[in-house]
Amino acid sequence: MLDIKIFDVDQGFCAAINMGDHHTILMDFGYSTRSGFNPSQYLLQQRCTSLDSLIVPAYGEEHLAGLSDLLRQTLLDGLAVHFLVANPTLDADQFHELDTANQRFSNVLALHGNSQGRQGSQTLTIHGIDFSFFWNSYPDFQDAHNLSLVTFLSYRDINIVFPSDLEVEGWRSLLKHDDFCDRLRHVNIFVAPNHGREESYCADVFNYCRPELIIVSNELNQRLSSTMLNQYQKHAKGSPNGVCDKKLLTTHDDGTITISKCLDRLRQVKTQSRVYQS
Repeated sequence: MLDIKIFDVDQGFCAAINMGDHHTILMDFGYSTRSGFNPSQYLLQQRCTSLDSLIVPAYGEEHLAGLSDLLRQTLLDGLAVHFLVANPTLDADQFHELDTANQRFSNVLALHGNSQGRQGSQTLTIHGIDFSFFWNSYPDFQDAHNLSLVTFLSYRDINIVFPSDLEVEGWRSLLKHDDFCDRLRHVNIFVAPNHGREESYCADVFNYCRPELIIVSNELNQRLSSTMLNQYQKHAKGSPNGVCDKKLLTTHDDGTITISKCLDRLRQVKTQSRVYQS
C-alpha cells in the first residue's frame, strides 16, 4: 500500500509518503494558517513516532524556516528520524538551518551520493519504493533554486517526479545526465516546480517526459497564470481510458491531493473536492 499526500499549504511545499504500518517519509515542511495544518501535528495525528526519512529538497528561506520549526517539534514530541536526504554539496555556512539538521541526522546522500561533474545522483529503495535523487553541485551553482534536490518516486504503476524549486538553468544542467533523462521518460505524474512559476518552466524537459497528470502546489492566494496553465496542460496527455477528466490539478483549486496505490488495483488520485481514477 502507498499513499502520497501533497498538502495545500500557504508557502513552500509539503508531501507525506505513507507506506502503512506507520512507515512515513516527509518531504518539505510547508504549513497552512487557513486550515491549521502543519507537518509535525499531522504526524502526531497519524500516530507516527518515527520517520523513515526526512527529505529536504529546497533551500530557500521559507523552506529552511519550516525545517527549523519541524526540528524543534521533533525534540518536543520525541519524533525519531532515521536519516536525512538533502543535496550533499551545500555549504554549511550558507545554509545554517540545514547544517543544524545534518548535525542531528545522517544525510544519506553525503555517504553514498555519486558526483558526475556538476551533477550528482543516488538511488535508494525504502520499504519497496524506489527513490532516485539528482542534484546540481555547489559551488558550480550558488542560487538555492537550482541546487534543489529532484526526487523521482517509483512504485508499481506510480512514477512521479518532485522537482522542488528547480529553474531553467538547473533543468538544463541535469538534462545532460543520461540517467536523469531516462527517469523522466517513465514519469506519469509530474509535480510542477516552484509553484508553476514561469522561471521554472523548461520546455526541453517535455522532450523526454509525457506525463498523464500534472500537479501544481500553489502558494497562498496564488492561482496558476493562464500562460502556465496552457503550457502545462498541453504537455499532459491525460489518464488512460478517459477515467480522469482533468490533466492538471492545483492545490489552490483542488485542495490537498492524494495519490494512492492498494494491492494490484489501479492507482487512484483524490482531491478534497472530488475523486479521480487514473
